[in-house]
Amino acid sequence: MPYTYYTFGHAFDSRAVKVVDLPDKVEDYFYLSDGVPMASYLPPTTELSLYEEAGDMFTDFIDNPDCVLYVSQRVREVLASRGLVGEAVELLPFVLLDKRGRRVRESYAIANPLVSVPCLDFERSKYRRRVGRANELAEVNRLHLREDSLPDDAQLFRVAEYTEMMVLRSDLLEAFQQAGLTGLAVHPVGTPIPG
Repeated sequence: MPYTYYTFGHAFDSRAVKVVDLPDKVEDYFYLSDGVPMASYLPPTTELSLYEEAGDMFTDFIDNPDCVLYVSQRVREVLASRGLVGEAVELLPFVLLDKRGRRVRESYAIANPLVSVPCLDFERSKYRRRVGRANELAEVNRLHLREDSLPDDAQLFRVAEYTEMMVLRSDLLEAFQQAGLTGLAVHPVGTPIPG
């Protein structure tokens, strides 16, 4: 069965909650962009707060500016049912505080994809390299994958050439949609990625 692939995006829903204080609360938060195991950096007692200027609607995927997957218990159940929790995806529970500083009832975690696959199609993708670091990408504006490089079990993974870009396969997206998960925004691979 041929699969299609998607990157994660921003939901841009003004009614939804957001989390923006990760850089203030977790010293080495940037490792979450690299697919590095983070349990020693982000203990379950870590407190993150809802952004006061965002909405009040809770979603299964919480939007944020840090390229992190904040996920509900329902998302974790889908990931676990597909065999992704563990070696493929690290789950990092944390304490989510509401706008008044009280712990929310819902249980959230960061889903940290640990698998990086070298699969970027440099000829067809549109990207910008870092100034002074020709081997590093600063951004990818249109992603194309070398699909023949993708392992059969790659449902959720990072692009090794640009690890902050996470990709999900169409069957995992369908599982999320069938579960009725909210707050998920994706862009089909090969289409322009909004800035």
